[in-house]
Amino acid sequence: MNFTAKKTIKTAIVGGALAATALLSACGGNNVAGNGSPVKNAAVEQAQTGGGQGAAAGEASGGDVDCSKHGGQVGAPGRPKMDLIAVAATDGTTPGCTEAYNVITEYYEKLPQAEGPGERVLDVQGRWTCARLTESGYEVTCGVPNSSLQLETRPASSGKAPVEQNREFPNSTQRVQFTGYDADLRMARFQLITGQAGPADGKTYRLPLRKGGEVFSAATLCPGESVTIDDEGYGSLPCGQDQLIQQLRDGNPVLALITVDGADRITTVKEIYRP
Repeated sequence: MNFTAKKTIKTAIVGGALAATALLSACGGNNVAGNGSPVKNAAVEQAQTGGGQGAAAGEASGGDVDCSKHGGQVGAPGRPKMDLIAVAATDGTTPGCTEAYNVITEYYEKLPQAEGPGERVLDVQGRWTCARLTESGYEVTCGVPNSSLQLETRPASSGKAPVEQNREFPNSTQRVQFTGYDADLRMARFQLITGQAGPADGKTYRLPLRKGGEVFSAATLCPGESVTIDDEGYGSLPCGQDQLIQQLRDGNPVLALITVDGADRITTVKEIYRP
């Protein structure tokens, strides 16, 4: 692939190779391209930034690094431009901005060969997996299997919280049937349901589980000696996220009530009891 982020950032930063190298290092990784790296990026449109050239890239919420502060926004042709975010993992690792630009550019180039309505692409840069965050939106999330490395595209926000109208289910409660788990993206797949069963719209959605979120079993999610439900028929036995993920990896559908926060992360899962 004929792209590195070195020149991408250099087009927006005046100050020579030393300033560009300092910027890329500040983005959270050590993946700084060499001075002679070729640059060609038809899929990514840089937003030229004025002032502050040579400064470290801005911090987004939660310690994430907004690579677009100086490198420009990204987006597939004909789609909205987004900020490129190097996500800060719980273990303190963050992908470098150079690698982030390389990954997202290759993903956009491979969109014509993407899988399914979520436009999933495997083996981006030889190790990353990328897909749309939701079926109907344009935000992308990428991850590395068996690693905490993750990057995302988010609506342009100038350092503020992401624009909620581009999220699928922010600050809501939904009845769903989980259908699987994408380990590469660390996201659960599900369909909306009406009543006790039956898809509401036939679409499959993906959302991440928020770290430390709560999971409650009714009968099958974390089998106990008896049914454990509250007055509304939802699970009340505390059950870890690992058990939920294992059920989904084993191909066992789980009917549940989920609570989603403003960042479209699942914070609570309560299994729906089916006699």
